[in-house]
Amino acid sequence: MRKGRNIALFLIAALLIVSCRPQADLSRDFPEAETWGETFDIFWKKMSTNYPFWSLDYGEGRDWDRVYDEYKGKFEELGIVFDEERSAEEQRANTLTAGRYLFDITKDLSDGHYALMIDDSAENNIQLVPSTYRNMKELGYDDDQIFRFFSDFDGRHAALYDRYWDHSKEDTAHIMEYSFGLPSTGSGTATASGALASEYGFGEMQYVNIAESDGVDELHLVLGKSRDGIVYFSFSAFGIYEYMADADDSGAENEVSGIVNSFISLVAEPDTTGVIIDLRGNLGGRVAEMSVLWTALMPSDVDSVRIGETRRKASENRTDYSAWTPFWIKRCTLLEYGTFSKDVPIAVILNENSVSCAEMSTFTLMALRDNYGYDVRLFGTHSCGGTGTLHDASEQLFNAGITSVSPYITLMYTPYLQTRYLDGRSYEGTGIPVDEVVPFDAEAFERGDDR
Repeated sequence: MRKGRNIALFLIAALLIVSCRPQADLSRDFPEAETWGETFDIFWKKMSTNYPFWSLDYGEGRDWDRVYDEYKGKFEELGIVFDEERSAEEQRANTLTAGRYLFDITKDLSDGHYALMIDDSAENNIQLVPSTYRNMKELGYDDDQIFRFFSDFDGRHAALYDRYWDHSKEDTAHIMEYSFGLPSTGSGTATASGALASEYGFGEMQYVNIAESDGVDELHLVLGKSRDGIVYFSFSAFGIYEYMADADDSGAENEVSGIVNSFISLVAEPDTTGVIIDLRGNLGGRVAEMSVLWTALMPSDVDSVRIGETRRKASENRTDYSAWTPFWIKRCTLLEYGTFSKDVPIAVILNENSVSCAEMSTFTLMALRDNYGYDVRLFGTHSCGGTGTLHDASEQLFNAGITSVSPYITLMYTPYLQTRYLDGRSYEGTGIPVDEVVPFDAEAFERGDDR
């Protein structure tokens, strides 16, 4: 079997309701809703069975019944979801009212992945994201402003939201541009010219900018080593699988596999004095890709590193969970790795948009510190708080994960697993705190002063 297929197989392998309220329909064979009252019934039932974080929200799930009692009549009053007798203005107002009810119901959910999308087939499109709600509250926006942001896509870039968009620039693409003075398009090796290059001695740096297109996700990576031996690595998402598999199938390096293999090599060099893993703005991706990257830092005499535990819903009851199961990052044996010295300090940089695999990677590095004595410190600001594990939307799982309410709630996006760290603490909805807080200053950042 060819090595590329081995990598593909490796990555895949690592991957109380009272009578007056609607009962859970475990067949998932719901009729298509015509009214907002029917839509709410199905939404409420699917949340009851699919949402995995009732242990954290709505009084450990007890108060979800009260949500039904409070909102059922309100949704029924809205009538048909899309009524051709309404004017465009009336239709939009009707949909916005429904959206505001759902916003108020979901805004404080702990789930850092959660997203709810509403489309009534009349150019009314609303996207509700509790993690963004939390970020915007921290930035000083009130509920009315945040709901407008979720529901008025033409108005998202109004001056009102400059604080949010400035805050969102702290990601790999802008770090490359502002902090290191690297090209914002294309891929290759370039001489860093930003303030960090002169202050910390970063010279030639490898970089990748892949734009989003049909079938291709946006991806940015940057890697360099300073004159003092510090390896710096930042990447926008865990999206390396296709590139690593293609390189092994073809026998030739590509832009992404070249950077990944260089990172693996650089951290093991005897003159390496430190490693910076910059996960600001990293949106996550495939869990299995963590093994490809972090095997480079694992102790040479271990086959896996335990980073926490997972559990899932075990039945239709809201807080009936499976037992906690160990969560391991297994050693990748399909690439050539050197030996990393645990005496070399590792700095991890996070922000409020570091989520999912970025947070699980932070768990991995924390576990190297707590179990193996590595020198690991976290900098920046707390992470997003979205550590649950998603599943393939094409896979039907009992009482779990991603779903929809046909035809108007086009997506209810939620994981099927809870994850907690080794010490039993869940960071869902709160984010992982850092050892040293470095507040983000957007104006300084754009000047190249990346604190």
